[in-house]
Amino acid sequence: MKFLVLLCALALSPFSVAQQVPLEDFVRHGDYLDMKISPDGKHLVARARADGVVGILFLEAETMKFIGGVRPSQGDQIHSADWINNERVIYRYAEKHTRYDQPMPTSEIFATNIDGSKAELLYGWRAGTKHQGSRIAQRESSRATPYIISHLEGDDDHILIIEHPWTQRANKLYDTREKHPIISRLNIYNGRKREVETLPKKGATALATREGEVNFITWVDDEFEFHSAYRKSGSDEWLDINTAFNTDLDLTPVAISDNSTKAYLSGPLGEKKIKTLYELNLASGKLSPVFDEVKTDIIWWTADSDTNRPIIAYTQPGKTAYHYADTENQQIKLHQMLVDAFGNQTVSITSRSDDGKTILVRVSSDINPGEYYIFDTETMNARFLWANRSWLDPRQMHAMQPFTFTTSDDVNVSGYLTMPTLAEGDSKPPMVVMIHGGPHGPRDLWSFDSEVQLLASRGYAVLQVNFRGSGGYGEVFEEMGYLQWGGDMIRDINEAAKHIIELGKVDGDRVCAYGGSYGGYAALMTVIREPDMYKCTIGYVGLYDLRYGFDESDILTREWGKSYLNKVLGTDMKVLTDFSPVEHADEIKAKVMLLHGEKDQRVPVENSIIMQEALTKAGNPAIYYNFAKAGHGVYDETERQALYSALIDFLDENIGEN
Repeated sequence: MKFLVLLCALALSPFSVAQQVPLEDFVRHGDYLDMKISPDGKHLVARARADGVVGILFLEAETMKFIGGVRPSQGDQIHSADWINNERVIYRYAEKHTRYDQPMPTSEIFATNIDGSKAELLYGWRAGTKHQGSRIAQRESSRATPYIISHLEGDDDHILIIEHPWTQRANKLYDTREKHPIISRLNIYNGRKREVETLPKKGATALATREGEVNFITWVDDEFEFHSAYRKSGSDEWLDINTAFNTDLDLTPVAISDNSTKAYLSGPLGEKKIKTLYELNLASGKLSPVFDEVKTDIIWWTADSDTNRPIIAYTQPGKTAYHYADTENQQIKLHQMLVDAFGNQTVSITSRSDDGKTILVRVSSDINPGEYYIFDTETMNARFLWANRSWLDPRQMHAMQPFTFTTSDDVNVSGYLTMPTLAEGDSKPPMVVMIHGGPHGPRDLWSFDSEVQLLASRGYAVLQVNFRGSGGYGEVFEEMGYLQWGGDMIRDINEAAKHIIELGKVDGDRVCAYGGSYGGYAALMTVIREPDMYKCTIGYVGLYDLRYGFDESDILTREWGKSYLNKVLGTDMKVLTDFSPVEHADEIKAKVMLLHGEKDQRVPVENSIIMQEALTKAGNPAIYYNFAKAGHGVYDETERQALYSALIDFLDENIGEN
């Protein structure tokens, strides 16, 4: 009950009216995270955080009355929860370990009824329990990572899962996806499991019908090439999807219609190879785009509740744009009404009751961390449920302004500029060029970003650039960044900064770069390529020697890891040397701050150590912070407060008001 009281107290807290939002309000993790409605529309399962714990609550949808929940141990989290039927929910844990600051997923599956009965550990390495006085295990201990692929319509007791067996190296187990996955039926009440089949491709993912028929698989080969295959039934031979349906498009199956007559696949559209969705008639083989007017990649979509056909697609050429498959569809008309009602925000339908009467709507934006509403489609009334980061007032946040410019080699590059609050007569603000990680696949989005808002609240303009190589703008644009980590990608960032300076919006004499992961690498490379434009730079968990920086990375635990790095980085040692910040320390005029987690498995901490040594030798020693229990980013709130306090002090000292 204390858990619920704390959550209620958070919900009722008044917005801050202070002129400057406290730093800790930006570094705190979200409180009201997500929720889903039960199939009959009577209950909600919601994930929420209080006292450092993420638990689940069961609530009556009509009254929001608390009827039960699950509260993990201190520091642990429930990182996902899903309805299986009207009474039962499956959820997963992430556990806090003393060596790390962030809870680690256990790959175990738990289940409980909403009244707290029949609570079970269904799946995982600790699931092998025994009957008293018997050597027979009630359920099997599984060392694998499972995913639900079908709720098995008509079977109230089972779900269909895919299991990815772990690989042992030395004394540790890893999910390397180098073994053949297993399809199994799992009893959601007692955890008993029956193997159905083993898939023929290592690390494959599977797409199943509502009845549990596995017709599509997708996998990545050792050369980091993606493949998909199809079979008509379980007894048929797997065929390459292009052969099976006579197409030369690179297609990835993502959904199947409820009647199993059509499949929906992600694939390229047009010369830019923008990612869209196609509908495939499984009987005739006819393939046609569901959304053929998208300008940037589809980020996510909403499916028709009656057919499972994608009907609403979301893209972000700047702010969120919506694309509709059928303007006469009643669910589309409902979404259009909600978009009009909520104005300039992102409106998504996250779940609905089976009868379609009750839906959950999430509303968010660049200044709104996310709100949930329950909507009655018969009365057409929406009722507010809760808001994430309830201590932040959207009226005190700062808008992200989309922009596009053309680079010196005639490439259109987009991004966002967030300006601080300026009074009449104020001087132009300093600017932080904040560079996203990845770099291939991720992109900056028009959405709430606590780092952006923190910097803007402290008087800094924030520039975010979706440089070539970023995801979201088509396969061609992403591949333009291959082999260009320290070349054209860095030039795009610097030219974007110059573009904003030339527009007269910011003070061009007070500019700093900042980023994490690839962004940390790029933060150093930008000041190397343009030493006179930047006064300072901040590298956060960055890679600073491309020749050796990935030697101990967890990327290499995957069989395709080396092939991926060869594809995007290359093997030319001369180029890798030129693209490595550690080799150019003596060219850096800017003041440098380095931030790294000691337990980082993606980018080993050695990168920051050797960069610091090189800068010291060059006479420009960096301010260096090492976080002993952090991995690829600092998670602990106390440590996050220390990190961002130091970061703001560093910016104030180098580009703040004199």
